[in-house]
Amino acid sequence: MKPQRLFYILLILWVLMDFLQAVFTPVHADEAYYALYGAHLAWGYYDHPPMVALMTAFSSLLFSKGLSIRFLTVLLHGATVWLVWKTLPDRPKTTREVWVFFAIAASLVMFVAYGIMTTPDAPLLFFVALFFFLYRQYLQKPGWGVALCLGLVMAGMLYSKYMAVLVAGFVLLSNLRLLKDPKIWVAGVVALALFLPHILWQVRNGFPSFQYHLVARNTGFNILHPLEFLPNQLLVFNPVCFCLALFLCWRYRGTGDSFMRACIYSIVGFILFFWLMTLKGHAEPHWTVAASVPILLLLYHDLRQPAWEKWLRYGVVPMAFILLIFRIILPVLSVDKIGVLGNQKKMETIQEYCKGKQAVFVGSFQNPSLYSYYTGEQPVQLSSLYMRRTQFDLWQFDRQWQGKPVCLIGNVNAKSPIRDAMDLFLPGAEFSFREVKSFQGANRIEITVDQYRVAGDTLFLDLTLYNPYDVPYDFNHPEFQTTLYVAYKLQEYFAITCPVPPGLVIPAGGSVKCSTYCNFIPNTPFVVCLDNGACRSVNSKPMVIKDHDR
Repeated sequence: MKPQRLFYILLILWVLMDFLQAVFTPVHADEAYYALYGAHLAWGYYDHPPMVALMTAFSSLLFSKGLSIRFLTVLLHGATVWLVWKTLPDRPKTTREVWVFFAIAASLVMFVAYGIMTTPDAPLLFFVALFFFLYRQYLQKPGWGVALCLGLVMAGMLYSKYMAVLVAGFVLLSNLRLLKDPKIWVAGVVALALFLPHILWQVRNGFPSFQYHLVARNTGFNILHPLEFLPNQLLVFNPVCFCLALFLCWRYRGTGDSFMRACIYSIVGFILFFWLMTLKGHAEPHWTVAASVPILLLLYHDLRQPAWEKWLRYGVVPMAFILLIFRIILPVLSVDKIGVLGNQKKMETIQEYCKGKQAVFVGSFQNPSLYSYYTGEQPVQLSSLYMRRTQFDLWQFDRQWQGKPVCLIGNVNAKSPIRDAMDLFLPGAEFSFREVKSFQGANRIEITVDQYRVAGDTLFLDLTLYNPYDVPYDFNHPEFQTTLYVAYKLQEYFAITCPVPPGLVIPAGGSVKCSTYCNFIPNTPFVVCLDNGACRSVNSKPMVIKDHDR
């Protein structure tokens, strides 16, 4: 069989495998979250740029259930494999080399996983592959057409995930002579101009994504974070390919081949960059996913040669086979045992308990996203002091349910449990449940610290409380009596109760001023919170009062 024909047969089988797994593998909670992005299209979202939203929006027009989220992901992944193949040196390939290429690709765990999982990493991989394809074309013939296409692709990478900056940055660092080429500068201007709508969205919304990724994720140094980074990388790439890739980076460190140097800089750059990031917080293993493309290109360069036959036969191929077996059995594994896939039974049970009333989820974004996916109901979520903010805090779906009957849904053994809720332990479903007649959420109340003073060990605060809701906010509400707290960020949040005037009511659309006090902990970040019995919400911006500011 001709090598080119074999390649397309294997590519079709690859895509069909992805389609089957996309249909039969339960949806991950993050995918359900991104499906909500697609249902509410915008130029940006709290966590990510909007490319993944476009993907789920397009897929939902054509299909329902799993493919309504994953259809375009599968197609893009097939295109990614094709692009990487076309990026290889333009010379006749042998049948063996086709098998080598697919063996390497099939053994890279993250590369395979994002063939079915719809996250921002899926379009990022596609655009990274297209970027390297065009970059090789540019090195061979640096024309204006290819340069403008590079600008378009850089914009596509940025609209997929912010770490696209690293991809372009490491390639540029590998070939600084590009800075003398005006065509490259024009490509950068094109990318920035196309990305401008998202930048304007960030400005209008107070830069939520940048604050989350650059500030909120900084949890401080923990010795476990840098120690666990490399073992995690061994797992998400696979130990054989990861170690071989690092060896080849060292072996070809002085190469004069500009394209190979771009691959080496990208691989080493991503590993070192995110390893350094562990000094200020945990680095998710999949953040290096963009390195999958240059790793595949670099490994193919050597493993296609007969001298590497043993490494291929006894290292790469077995890893590809193990991953294939895992993909086959994944859909039938117990969701409770693997703990990462959505639980349809739980969401349907919650819907039954709500009996037509709106479910309001307290805590993380995963449960309301899955609830919407499996039931078609509107997702409503309340973030708490102990959970990070999400896109739900920008959507603010909870506002329309103020003063209406709802059912509060929480997690069993939560740090901030729902007051007077029942903990239900049902087959396949554990959750906390409370039905209320008139919901009063506190999450949108805005608290501003006007003045403060410290006397001894006591912090005195003058506050302004603004109520954006259409109904008054009553601290003595019969179902949602509210307490004011100052929460200091020590190892975890340490909340201290603060007194408020009796009978405090904030008028609808209005504000009130009040004074309060609590124990003072110097040089420690704190926020002002309201606890209405549903959750302890963050209602002010963080502050730090230092000793010299007393």
